[in-house]
Parts: sequence; structure tokens; C-alpha cells
Amino acid sequence: MAHDDFLHGLRIKIAGYGKENQTELLYVLAEGVSYLSGLGRVRIYVEDLITGALACAHAVGPAASEIKEIAFPMISQDSLVSRVFAGQYPAEFRRATADDDTLDSQVARRFDIAGSSCLPLVSRGKSIGVLCLDREVGDQEPSGQTKSRLADFMAVVADRLDEARSYHQQVQLARRLEESKKREAAGQMVRSAVRLVDKVVLASVLTPAVEPDGSVSLEILASHAEDPHLHEQYERLGAIWLAPGSSLISRYVDEQAVISDERLLKPLFIDDLSRHDLQKRALTEEMALRSLYVVPRFDPRTHRVICLVNYFCQGEYRFTEFEMGLLQSHARMVESVVGGIGGEHLEIRVLSEITDLLNESGEALQPFLTKVLAKATELIGADTGSIALVEEREGRQWLVVEDEQGMIVGAKNKEWLKRYIPPFPVGGHDLSPEERSLTGYVAWSRQPKIIASVEEERSAEGFHRSMSELLKSEIAVPVICDGAVIAVICLNSLRFGYFTEEHGRILQIIGSLTARHLSDLQRIERLQGQVQRLTTDVGYKDPQISSYRLGNIIGLAPTSQAIVEFISTVSPPLCNRILLWSRNVIQEATIGLPSILVTGPTGSGKEFFFNNLYNTLNSLYRSQTADTNPGELPVKKTNIAAYSGELTYSELFGHKKGAFTGAYSDRRGILEECMGGVVFLDEIGDADPKTQVQLLRFLDNGGFVRLGENTERFSRVLLVAATNKDLPQEIAAGRFREDLYHRLAELSIRLPSLNERREDIPDLAVHFLGKLYRTYRGTDDPESPPHLSDEAKALLVGHQYEGNIRELRSILLRALFFRRGSTLSAQAVRQAIAGIGPSSVKGTGARELTGKLAADILERILQGGNFWQDIYEPFSRNDISRDVVRMVLEKARSAAGRTLPGVARYLRAIPEESSADEQRKMLYKFKNFLYKTVRI
Repeated sequence: MAHDDFLHGLRIKIAGYGKENQTELLYVLAEGVSYLSGLGRVRIYVEDLITGALACAHAVGPAASEIKEIAFPMISQDSLVSRVFAGQYPAEFRRATADDDTLDSQVARRFDIAGSSCLPLVSRGKSIGVLCLDREVGDQEPSGQTKSRLADFMAVVADRLDEARSYHQQVQLARRLEESKKREAAGQMVRSAVRLVDKVVLASVLTPAVEPDGSVSLEILASHAEDPHLHEQYERLGAIWLAPGSSLISRYVDEQAVISDERLLKPLFIDDLSRHDLQKRALTEEMALRSLYVVPRFDPRTHRVICLVNYFCQGEYRFTEFEMGLLQSHARMVESVVGGIGGEHLEIRVLSEITDLLNESGEALQPFLTKVLAKATELIGADTGSIALVEEREGRQWLVVEDEQGMIVGAKNKEWLKRYIPPFPVGGHDLSPEERSLTGYVAWSRQPKIIASVEEERSAEGFHRSMSELLKSEIAVPVICDGAVIAVICLNSLRFGYFTEEHGRILQIIGSLTARHLSDLQRIERLQGQVQRLTTDVGYKDPQISSYRLGNIIGLAPTSQAIVEFISTVSPPLCNRILLWSRNVIQEATIGLPSILVTGPTGSGKEFFFNNLYNTLNSLYRSQTADTNPGELPVKKTNIAAYSGELTYSELFGHKKGAFTGAYSDRRGILEECMGGVVFLDEIGDADPKTQVQLLRFLDNGGFVRLGENTERFSRVLLVAATNKDLPQEIAAGRFREDLYHRLAELSIRLPSLNERREDIPDLAVHFLGKLYRTYRGTDDPESPPHLSDEAKALLVGHQYEGNIRELRSILLRALFFRRGSTLSAQAVRQAIAGIGPSSVKGTGARELTGKLAADILERILQGGNFWQDIYEPFSRNDISRDVVRMVLEKARSAAGRTLPGVARYLRAIPEESSADEQRKMLYKFKNFLYKTVRI
């Protein structure tokens, strides 16, 4: 079973990869064949039409990087790998005598390979490569059954790998063509240089290049001399080393091609080269070059060399001011020509690729981001990368690639280079050095940034957080929509100084093209999550109950039937009004916004009422927009009592960066985010005076002003406000505005207390008992919930409720925990009401019941449960209230101290035997739940 699960997981990965993912496909292919064969040494050769050979695209095992440098001919009878490629038949290689000089034997002797199973990679009947499973001395050849499984798995990968191989080689060829164009353009410029000044006999352009060992040198991009022999001699000299003391240029340029001596920030004249220690003595001894004028072109911010233009003279010659000015202008032209080649071609390709992606329909957020990242990485030639989304947590903005459970919410590729990426705070120099990251800085500054050397950035306490010691340079750009940074694209390279300003421009194009679509997908995903939670609440129905009305409102009592009638009556006209908003009807905008006021005692089900109202509106909305704009009706919920002062105003209307302490960035309020939808404001009676004034203005014309701004904005929503307070009494006491009350109460409904709808209590009890049982039952418990006896139902009907439905649910949960057998008897209910149990607590009030339920849950956790199954899941299903969660937290703090990590460990929200990264992830999730969901 584990075998099948592992391969199934690999197949899912393969299905998600596109033509941009050659490296990932090769990695998964090697992972799969290693798993199936039990062998850890793999070579994968693919058809490379650029080089005309079978190139080693991937290798696993000792000396993998050296093995990848060796290619095999496509057609050769002297090579077994070549014969397998041409014949499409598997073959076995065994190392023969030392005098066997075939390429297979040479590779085997060099890398200590005793034998290999060579398997053809075939796509649609065409050979695309060869996979070699290498064995060391003593390893057994794979069995026939294993080879059959290997062939089946390779067939799963082959078609996608062929598409990726072809695309990758097209991109590589395009890069080589652009490099050729650069050399041609530079060649044209150095040819002109020897004609500009009579004494210049040779001119050259040097550009930084990364050597195979990771070091940086200055290679000859182009050179020219009228004397062909002189030109040939210079070209043979090769690259200039930059290690300290290795060359004349190394005095001025460090090993990362950054100008380290300020004298080279200006053109440098050397009158006699023979007086200096030179890496290439032939310059003076054989070529008789004496004077040198070096004009540097570099990034003004980082001082990294773009190119050095050299003008040599035979014999000592001092250039005139006019000649030096002429050569400096010439060098600027060299830089512009060399730097300009290729950018236009790459931009056209990016525009085409991203436009095609945007035209694809039905793509969810995470797959879309993964494809964008794959295209960016492949087109720019980066080694890995990620896309982080901006999220607000605890009043701060964070960049998130994956959540605390390791689920990818943004995008990343080549996971073997970037394992877990923790959330990074958005910020600049205000952050402590250990909190700083490139993506966090880019989101804060709203500007692209290139890091040529992550080692230097890290040593200078700059903006870098290392995800792998292999990564040497990186680039990041912000994705901005509606004036706000919503994501950051970050690419990394295994080479120092890989990224250029051109790459930054390309990434900005990608960000600009995808920003609106990304924002829309984020909004849709948030909406779908909210709708799913609402649907879950109204979707549960117990099969024993026949009194459900309109969703899952239980409606035997006349007061309950009135609720159903209210929703049925107001929903169609309200939906009609909502539909007008998308048409921008002028007359509609002059009558103010619709609102509903829901009143009733605490625990009477005001949020449950809203869920059913929204579900009805959403069904009507979807049916009437199915042909033109299929989707969900936007919805937002908030609790006014969870905020105070400026935070309440900000939650509703948004704020401008810096409007108050902790306002790190601009933020849209929920009334703006939910444009065209429905907003539920619970505990409206607790709104502060400033918020009340703005709410009244908003309801009159849809206008509002963000905190800290002067610009008026507009939105259209249906506002549903709820309160358990007596608003006329609040008005009389001067705590609530009368004009706002009348504006909210255009449509109003009072929800009855449970004591006013006793006819519904038996069915309500069965309904809640079923939900609670399904939440708490063990794997060995029967599927059907316990049965309520008639006496128990009668006892529940006769009870005088102070906490209404919340109290009923608490009584049922307590009775469920301490029942005996499959029936809830009157005695069990009586004990639950009285609070008699293992830890005797008496009292019938809601506070006492909440405290006892919290104690019971805490006991379950301490007896082997955990926070996630005993608190998080029940709360998510509305089976326990916020008050219960708050009470559990109070009890945990009393026992474990007030630090949040201590409380989290006490409640077993953090696994004891887990890595530091895992513990950090779970603590983030724990804090988010308490602060953002429960709003403690």
C-alpha cells in the first residue's frame, strides 16, 4: 500500500508539471526509478539537438556534476548508450577489461561503475533519451519484474518530458542566439574602435562569466585588431582571473566582478604595461602592447562590472583629452548595444507565454502561480524560485509561500533546493537583522531588488534569508494591484551575479500581466472558502427530523415559521437590487444601500439566521447569473465587539499606511472588499461613535473614507447588522445614534429566545446531538448518534434557558460525554443541566455550563487528545462557542503561564517530538486561530 501511495504521489506531481518543468520531471523520474529499483545511482540522457548528442540532463550519485559533463553520440555502434537510444531496446552493460576503450567503459572506469541497466526513454514511438541505472561491485541486476515496473513508470513521464525537453532546448537556443548577437554587436564596436584613434591597435570587450567551479572571471566577449596574427594571439589568452593578485585587473575588481578600488570607477590609463605584474605576460612580451586605456561600465548602485572596454597601443602613447572623450563615448555605446540585445526578444516571448496562460480557463490560484513561476524560471534561466502572497496576521503583513502544515499557498519549484519556506515579515531597516528577507524588503519598498552575492548581503546584515547554502544570487519584484502589493516573485541562482536589470524588467512585465488575474483568483478563493463554511453550517440535516424549513431552520413554532417567511419574502427583491449594482444604474445609487437589523437575546442564533439568509440569496444570485458571470455572491463577516476605536473603523473601511501604530501598509476594509455582496456585522450595538457616523454616511450613499485618507471611495453591499442589546435603550442612554438605528432597521427581525419556541426544542436537540456526535465520536463508535429518550426530550422542553441555543448545545455535549449506553436518558440530561459529573460543579447559568464544558475539553486534551481535534475542529463546525474557547485558554494560562508558546504546548497544539520548523509552523497556526478566527 505504501508502495502504491508513493508512486501515486509521484504521478500526481508529474500530471501537474508543464513544458517549463524539465528539471522537476527529471528529478521525479530519477526519484521513481531509484525507489522501484533500490539503486541510488541514476544517469538520464536526453536528445539534445543543439549539441547533436545525448546530453546528461540529470545524474544522481557520486560525482554527479562531473558525470553530467559527459555526453554520448546519438548514433554510434561503439557506444551501448547510443545503441539503446537508436534501437529502443534495453541492454545491460558490464565493465570489461582495462583495455576496452569504448566511451561506456571509460565512464565506468572513471566513476567506478561495475554495471548498468540501460533503458530507452520513448515518447509516442520516438526515442528521446536513455536512462542508466548504475551498479557498484556486488549490486544485483534488477529483476525482469522490476524492469517491467520501471518501463511502466518511465512511460508515465516520457510524453511530458519530451515536451519539456523540446521547450527547454528552444529557450536555450534562443539564449545562444542572443549571446551570438551580443558577440556580433560587440565585434562591430571593437572593429570601429581601432579606426577611431590611429594609435589603437587592438580593442576588446570583457564581461563577467561564471566558471564551472563557481568563481567569476572576465571573458573576452569580442576583440579586434587589424593584424590577424595579433588578434589570434589575444583571443588565445582566454579569460582574466579575478582572484587577489592573479591579474592586473584583480587589483581593482573583486572575485564577484564588483569594482573594489574606486580608481576604476573612472577610466583608467596605464602608460606602460611592462612595469606591472600581468597574468598574461604575452601581452607585452609577444604582442608588444604597452599602453592601455580601460573604460569601465558598471551598475551605479552595486558597482558590479557590466563590461570593461580595453584600448591597447603598441609603444607608449598618452591619449589626448579629445581621444579619451571619444573612447568614453564609444564605451557607452558598447554597453548600450550589448545590454540592449536580447531584451526585446525575451519580452516578446514573455508576453506571448503569459498571455497564453491568462487565456486558459478554470485555473485555480495555486496551479496558476506554479505555472507563472515555472515560466519565469525557465525563460530567465534561474535555478529555482518562489512566489509569496501577502497576508495580514496579527496586524502585520507577512509573505507566505506555504502554510504551517507545509501546504503550498503561493508557489515554489525545485523543492530539493528550497524545503520549507517560513512566513517572512514585510519591512525594511525597521526589522531586526534576523527578520529581514529580500521578499519582505521588496514588498515594503515596492521596488525590485537584485542581490548579486547572498554571502555579502548576509554578512552586511542586509535583506536575505537563506533557504539553501547552494543559492548564490537572487532577484525579487513586487506584484502590485490597485496600489497594493499582493505578492512577490523571487528567483534564485546557483551562480554569483547571475541576474541583471534586464531580468528585473522581464519579471516586472510578468508581474504587471498577472496582477489583476492573481488578485481576482485570491478574491474568488477567499470567497469560496467563506461560502463553503456557510454552506457547511446550513447544509447539515439529521435524517430523523422532518421539520426543516428553507435550508436547515427547524420551524414548528410560529415564531420560527416567521423567520422562514421573512427570509423567503425579502430575498428575491434584495437579490434584484444586488444584480443592479453590476449594471451601474444611476437611479439605484440615489436611494441609499439596503440593510437588515437582526435583534434577539444572546445565543438565539443570529449568525445562523444570517447563514441561511445568505444561502438563499446566493442560490438566487447564482441562478440569475449562471450564463453571464457564474460564481458566488461575495460575503464577509465580522464582530464589532472584537475591535475597539481605530481598529473597528479600519476593519470596516480600511486605512492608509501609517494611519496609526501598526498600520504597516494600506488596507481595504471589508465593506470595500465585499463590493457587490453581503456583509454581516455582529454586535453592532458595540460600535464606537466615529464608526457609527461613518456607517450612517455609508448607508446613505455608499461613500466612505479610509482612515488616514481624504479620498472618498464607494462600495455597494447589503449590510446585515445584529445585536443582543436593546438599541432604543442604548439611544436613550446616548450610546447609539437614533438616525443610524432607523437607517439599519428599514428591514428588521427579532429572533425569539429558545423559551419562546419550545415546540422546536425536541428536533433542535436531535439536530445538535447528531452534529456533536459526528464531531466527537471515535473510529470504533457506531455511526448513528445516541437516542434521546422521550423523558429526556420532555426535560429539555421544560428547562428554563438563559443561554438559549448555546445553552442547549452545551447541555447536549455534556450529556453526550457522560452518557451510559446508546441512549441519552432523562437522568443524563438532568445531570448535564445540574452540572453533576466527575468534577462536580453545580449551577444552571450559561457561564457555569461554559466553564464546565471548557474543563471537560481540557481534561480530554490532557488525557491524550490535542488542541486541533478537541478545540479547532469543533469550533470550525460551530459545535463549541467562542466563550468555550476563551474559557479553555484562561484555564490553560492559569496552569501553564501566560506565554503563548507555553499555552500552545500545554494544549498540545505543538507536537513534542517535532523539528524546530514544524513547531514554528504549528505555533503560527495556533496564534492565527486565536487572534484571527476566535478573535481573542
